[in-house]
Amino acid sequence: MLPIDHAQLSRLDLNLLVAFDALMRERHVTRAAHRIGLGQPAMSHHLARLRELLGDELFTRAPTGVVPTPHALMLAEPVRTALACLQGVLTQRPFDPATQERHFKVSLSDGLESSLVPAFLALAASEAPGVTLSLSPLQESLGLAMLDDGALDLLVGPPLEQAPHHKLRLFCAGGYRVVFDPDAVDVDLPLSLEDFLSVPHVRVSRRADSSDAVDDALARLRLKRRVAVQTAHSLSVPHLLRGSRLLAVLPRRAALASAQAFGLSISDPPLPLTADAIVMRWHASRDADPGHRWLRETMFRAATQSGEENTAPRVTARTPPRRRRARQKVAMGLTGEPVPPSTARGATLKRKS
Repeated sequence: MLPIDHAQLSRLDLNLLVAFDALMRERHVTRAAHRIGLGQPAMSHHLARLRELLGDELFTRAPTGVVPTPHALMLAEPVRTALACLQGVLTQRPFDPATQERHFKVSLSDGLESSLVPAFLALAASEAPGVTLSLSPLQESLGLAMLDDGALDLLVGPPLEQAPHHKLRLFCAGGYRVVFDPDAVDVDLPLSLEDFLSVPHVRVSRRADSSDAVDDALARLRLKRRVAVQTAHSLSVPHLLRGSRLLAVLPRRAALASAQAFGLSISDPPLPLTADAIVMRWHASRDADPGHRWLRETMFRAATQSGEENTAPRVTARTPPRRRRARQKVAMGLTGEPVPPSTARGATLKRKS
């Protein structure tokens, strides 16, 4: 951390940085003035002082208001982060989860929502009955901007581009599992590539070309699968699989939750699939907030409790589907997949015996 030059900072009027951030957000002098409760002449005076202080025009006139210069764009995020951190320090209050009310906004995939949030709610019910959640679908293109604007408290998903004003923590290991109804799909376990390709698939994809990691892996082998159903919603997949001769490849946690809730079987994929780990991401200004820290730690504990792997049984001969399904249920609750301690900042996913 750089040493603080108190003499230099004492000559800086903090109101100028507030005015700069308002101008960056509004791109209009009058609207920026209204935003911080000033008149238009006072805002123009602040802008003149900023130009003198920073030696740059900062904003140029345009038909719709003002346009920031490259130097202003470079300063925008550091100034916003500094103001947000200062605001957090000045308004920070102790957080007692047992007695206080707090509302958090979290964005995550529907698969994580179904597999993770129930465990979080169970912890919150006993520790923080005043905590409530708003859950929104994961939007990778908008998520980081929503963290910056305060529209989100926490973003849970694959790693995105890194920025200095974002904090992150490895949340859980990635990976995929094949899911199917054992009463409708007669295959050996672990699933062979031949069986994997012979049974039609439910594909979950939000890509513009409708492909996914499975199609990418098969393309490298110059193979294709038959897709019978295409959907963007992983929560609908177990309903589609029940009673149908179909396979689906889901992220590991969503697959485990589906298998437990719907009596489905799971298997390792018969080919290597690229899968990102899952991370929690938040704005640096929230890092020291006691309530936000409780949210992060409780989410991580929920992941620890709900992350045990339910391993599909390894059978070598074909057996009747109902018998194989019974074996599958007996096999529930075997070993988990820990996050390596070296990448989880000292925390690991626990195994259950």
